[in-house]
Amino acid sequence: MAFVHNNVVSGPEERSIPAHLSYGQFLFDKLKSGGNKTAQTCAETGNSVSYRSILQSSVNLAAALQALGLKKGDVVALSSENRFEFTVTSLAIIYCGGVLSTLNVTYSPGEISHILNITKPKFIVTSPITAQNIYDCSKDLPYVEKLILFGEYDIVPGVFYNDLVRNQVDVDDFMLVDVNGAEDVVAVMCSSGTTGLPKGVMLTHVNFLTLSVHMKYYLETSQQQRKHKVEKSLSLIPWFHAYGFITTFAIMCMQIEIVFLVRFEEKQFLETIQNHKINMATIVPPLAVFLAKHPLVPQYDLTSLNEVWCGAAPLSKEIQNAISQRASIAYIRQGYGLTEVTMACCVDLTFEGKQGSCGTPAPGMKIKVLDIENGQKLGPRQEGELWIKSPLRMKGYMGDREASDALLDAEGYLQTGDIGYYDSEGFFYIVDRLKELIKYKGFQVAPAELEALVLQLRGVAECGVVGRIDELAGELPVAFVVPQPQANLTAQEIQDYVASKVSPAKRLRGGVIFVEEIPKNPSGKILRRELRKMLDPNVKSKL
Repeated sequence: MAFVHNNVVSGPEERSIPAHLSYGQFLFDKLKSGGNKTAQTCAETGNSVSYRSILQSSVNLAAALQALGLKKGDVVALSSENRFEFTVTSLAIIYCGGVLSTLNVTYSPGEISHILNITKPKFIVTSPITAQNIYDCSKDLPYVEKLILFGEYDIVPGVFYNDLVRNQVDVDDFMLVDVNGAEDVVAVMCSSGTTGLPKGVMLTHVNFLTLSVHMKYYLETSQQQRKHKVEKSLSLIPWFHAYGFITTFAIMCMQIEIVFLVRFEEKQFLETIQNHKINMATIVPPLAVFLAKHPLVPQYDLTSLNEVWCGAAPLSKEIQNAISQRASIAYIRQGYGLTEVTMACCVDLTFEGKQGSCGTPAPGMKIKVLDIENGQKLGPRQEGELWIKSPLRMKGYMGDREASDALLDAEGYLQTGDIGYYDSEGFFYIVDRLKELIKYKGFQVAPAELEALVLQLRGVAECGVVGRIDELAGELPVAFVVPQPQANLTAQEIQDYVASKVSPAKRLRGGVIFVEEIPKNPSGKILRRELRKMLDPNVKSKL
């Protein structure tokens, strides 16, 4: 599974990918071979679509987008919840050689504008729930030529998606745009990087092809080990998120039916697993906590569920054990990844499972652990920062070459900002994050962004933001505030102000604490570890 040599842990031999190096061609071929089999089912409505139907609609849309002027290399932004049109739109853009830019539907206007200024999309496709925000943020941008709207109501000026897919195109005559798969960017996925507002991670056709082949390897290995079959997979993670997008498309390409949910609702989530006899689910730790502790769970038959993969944040072995006992799921597979390395860097493929481990490196991947003080390579069970070398490495941050180059060392390893260690067999364990981001339900929250917002309030002198440990959410942002003399600010006022400016994940759910001073080092940098000690002296401070 893994090889340890000279304090570098390597995964198995790289898997071969299609010689055409086109992710669009790969998807097109998989859809074509799927025929009339069900590809996707919406759990809320019960509606389903076949592979053939998705292929026809995506070809129709691709031809329509080309008629509107979409050319190779043009960026198209997509702001939508999980729905059938999301898949069709993504495919059409990729067939055209375009660059897909997915937007978080909970982004505030400021965050939308920030990403649009980075990616400069020619077209923006939006669902009704985000249409007004998208229109307001894009109407004065010279590079945005058209808005394309899902649904049937004229919420804002634009072109209707339904009109674009209506004209039938002969699938056999349709020609995909040629791409240079190793160099051409297929998607820009958002990541917060290490500080500040989201960055646009550029991923190539080869990145996505490689990840799809890895996913197939993981799933086939697991099914052979456990002598079970995966026919239906539940997709709840938002598809605009790299984790949700990449896993859903890769699983669909294995011709496993995707049953998707638009949002998490306790009963519906459990009913969907029970009624659809779901075999596989990709989840995040808050969902794992729900499965482990919620009183509703034992009331449902979840025995069809034989593959549960958890990612986006570390999962404790206690929660893993609790799920196995309550829901009769043999083992929760934990994975580790980051958008900058096309998500999956490690997956635990052991038969019995190594509790608390996120597994061994992916095929073709090398990981080293460096001492955070002196940069020396560390041996087994020594904690340090993970650095990764992989064919899955991003092309870079869009519009930010300096930040991209700063992440790489002379050997081509990418700095992760995550603290962990490996054991003698090459299994990795993530301990903490060196970077200062707060992880709220899998979303990254930059303290500096929240600090800058709080400091805009007239009565605030200083501010420091850290994460308060929370079993369900992972971490809750909490602000330490030094008020100005004679200021009458209340904690609620500060929380309400921040909530009005940011997306839901970034709200100060951990509260506001008034203090006399913010601890800093001699250069003026906030000592966040000291703030965490003030939250709870018994909590081990971050490394």
